[in-house]
Amino acid sequence: MKMKMMMMMMMTEHPSFCQHLLRLPRLLWLLVMLPMVVIAETDWSEELNAIQQRQTDGNVVQAVNDLEALHSQNPGASRLKLELAFLYLQLDQPEKAEDYLSEVLADPDLPVRVRINTQILLLQAQEAQAVSDYQFNSYLEISTGLTDQTATRYGQIGGRGQLVFPKTVFYSTRQSFTLRPLAQVTAFSRYYPDRPDTPWLGRLEGGFSLRNPVSILQLTFGLQHDDTLDGWLGRASYLRSFGNVRLRLGHEQFWHDQGLYRQSDVSLSTTLGSRSRLSIFWAGDQLKLDGKTIDDHDVGIGLNSGLSDWEMEINLIQKLNSDRLALENRIIWHASSNWRLRLRVDLTDLVASDTLPYAASISLRWTP
Repeated sequence: MKMKMMMMMMMTEHPSFCQHLLRLPRLLWLLVMLPMVVIAETDWSEELNAIQQRQTDGNVVQAVNDLEALHSQNPGASRLKLELAFLYLQLDQPEKAEDYLSEVLADPDLPVRVRINTQILLLQAQEAQAVSDYQFNSYLEISTGLTDQTATRYGQIGGRGQLVFPKTVFYSTRQSFTLRPLAQVTAFSRYYPDRPDTPWLGRLEGGFSLRNPVSILQLTFGLQHDDTLDGWLGRASYLRSFGNVRLRLGHEQFWHDQGLYRQSDVSLSTTLGSRSRLSIFWAGDQLKLDGKTIDDHDVGIGLNSGLSDWEMEINLIQKLNSDRLALENRIIWHASSNWRLRLRVDLTDLVASDTLPYAASISLRWTP
């Protein structure tokens, strides 16, 4: 009761301080409020500080083990249960986090503010647990354009379906790794009004993604077939976060019956304000066909901004092998948690003196 009265007096006498707290991210706000409103057990405070230091040093697994031992000695401490729930979410074990959060919410004397934030954290745990099972996503795309080589117009329809299998969590001495197998099918077909042929492409791939709290590695291997070439396809991508900076590496290789095609890309991005990211990138292609080799390299700069349910991306690309400047524009509408509608318009040669080549597409993505 004294703790509740103290909190009400603080909110009355220092309204600006409370407003600053409400602007903090949900998880950070919860951790800031807990020391002031949860039952004031102090006999384990030094042990908890040492455990939190191990978490800060990146030794999350050891921090959980020590915190579980401390909780077994103090089973009624809500603060320890909330700390355990937060750590289990970091280790990608939302089912255990949900158990501890449910125990906290069962306390009838839990302060209102803590109850609200615990419920928010519980929803996040339930959402994370839902995607730990089978997950399917797909998209359908319809596009049109004007080729930059022969000034030929075309129409295209295609799509992709991807099935992600249940995860497996592995532990090292310092962190956890989540492994998720996946399988995907891709198909595209293009139509030229002035040509008799109808090029098409099909892919069947399988692989896995491996992630920890700061990085994601994805590898796939499969078979690609189109109207002229057959062969094996291998793809790899790696994403690493360094605070506000992200590094992405990608590589794709297609061993077809007439040669080899490979594509590599590197991008580096950083936050710009609260809702935008600025990126620089490089991409290189190499095609070996019937003994001939064709190389192509691009560099560019991009800006991605998110506004509520909308997302916008603009990329300016310079072709290094020719005097060509391209502009890519994407607008994405997050219609709901399951549906995304994307409009894309690319101007592939801004310095062209005659007809300007372009590509425009609209696509719908669905994730149940």
